[in-house]
Formats: sequence, C-alpha cells, structure tokens
Amino acid sequence: MTDPRPLTFTRSPLDFSGLERADADWIAARREHPEARVLLLHKGDLATDSAGEPFVVRARETRDLPLDRPGLVFLGVWNGVPWFCAALKPGSVPDGVPFRLAAMKAEADFACLMGRARSLLSWHGRRKFCSNCGAENRPDPGGLKLDCPACGMEHFPRVDPSVIMLPHAGDRCVMGRQASWPPGMYATLAGFMEPGETIEEACARETKEEIGRTVLKAEYIESQPWPFPSSLMIGLIAEIDEGELFPDDDLEDARWFTREEVRALYESEMAKWAPPNFSISRRLIDTWLNRG
Repeated sequence: MTDPRPLTFTRSPLDFSGLERADADWIAARREHPEARVLLLHKGDLATDSAGEPFVVRARETRDLPLDRPGLVFLGVWNGVPWFCAALKPGSVPDGVPFRLAAMKAEADFACLMGRARSLLSWHGRRKFCSNCGAENRPDPGGLKLDCPACGMEHFPRVDPSVIMLPHAGDRCVMGRQASWPPGMYATLAGFMEPGETIEEACARETKEEIGRTVLKAEYIESQPWPFPSSLMIGLIAEIDEGELFPDDDLEDARWFTREEVRALYESEMAKWAPPNFSISRRLIDTWLNRG
C-alpha cells in the first residue's frame, strides 16, 4: 500500500505571512518576539548543538554567533512563534548532520521548516550579485527579496520546476539508474522543464531523450518541494509505447520491470536507503504498484 504519511517537505505548518513580511517594522517586531526561534545551518547541512540536536536558538541569542550573509531570514510563523533561519560561516563550527539524512529522520513539520530554510539560504548563497548589472545585492529586512542598489532590479527566491515520471506500458514499467547510485538501485526518470513547455510536454520530451520511447498519455499524481537546492518535483505516471529502450548518457542503465520485479527490488536492500515517504519517486512507484 502507498505510505499514508505526507511526502517529506509537504504540508508545511508555517504561515509564510505573505502580506506582512514586506513591512520592515513587522519583521523587526517578529525578531524581538520573546519566543522567536532561529534554525541554524552550516555549509548547507543541519548544524547541531553540543548534544547533537538541531541547533535552534532564540533570535536574540544570534547576536554573538558567526552568522554568514545575509543574517536572519524569515521563514514564517508556526503556532504563533516566528521562525527564522541563518547560515553559520563555513568552518566556524564543527560539521553537523548531512541535510538529507537529517530530513529523513525529522518529524514531518520540522522537515518542512528545514526544507524552506535550506532553499532560501542556498538562494542567498548564489545571488550575492545582481544578474543584471553585477552590483552587490542588498537583502530586504526579512531576507525574502534582494534589491540591487545600482540598477534597482528586484530578485526573488527561485524555484526550478522539474518533471519526475514513471513510464509504463501494460504490466511493466521502466526505471533507470545513474552510475553514482548505490549498486542495484533503480528509480523513476526526471528532468528540468524548459521555457515554453507544458508539464505534459516536458514529460514527453524527457522520456524520449532518456529512454527513446514515446509518451502516449501523462497523468499528474502529486508534487513535492525538493531543497537540493530548490526544485519543485512534479510527479507523473506516463503511459508509453512498448519497445526497446535507448538510455541516454545521463543513465548508466534503464530496463523494463514487472510488478513482481519492482516489489522484489523495493523490499530488498533498497527499502533501507530512505523512508518510503521521503521521495516522490517512491510514491509514484507505489501508486503504480497498487493499480496492478
């Protein structure tokens, strides 16, 4: 059966406060809130305290910490408590827990907070300078927008849409593997959308490019924010024409699987690599298996 838990990084408990967060005075008041919390990351991973727990401090306690640019970034309000995130300067503290591993183990609501934090801080790390004129950008008080003081251009956090699909025909599906993956691991196909494409067109193009088969029909299933660094995974199940597979250079291998073969694969060592609800790839596979 499909895992009943929500996909990791989905159903966020945060109120992003979209109408209020542009007000500098409102952000300042949230920072001074006696319960305001800050989640700290270090080199993109989860920083940990002396007890090995996630490094979460009160906002007022960050004044003496070695914070990297841009300082505190507003995440949202959770149960009446303002939450921020910040990056510690590289090398200022010991390495923490790899982000992917920490997210796998985190409680669902906290994983959403972690995912938003990593996406926003990764964006800041890549957008120090204006892409229009090259001047150094200036963050707004909440850290959710960058303004160029030279040309006036505004920069907002970017999300990269990506299609992820399980192709199938009859009682068989196609999965592929990359050379960098653990031995024996196969999963769904995926690729970034291009300008001028619909979701369905991107699914058809990526499927044709990756395995050389034609999509006959694409069905949307679910989506998932993916903070590596900041994508939106759009999950589909795609009916394709049967025939020989022609994996492209991005894949080490691609092959047809029966439902029995897929179950055997995911009940073996692969089941230990990540919780079933961690990735939309597994959700698509489970959805197809349950239809058999």
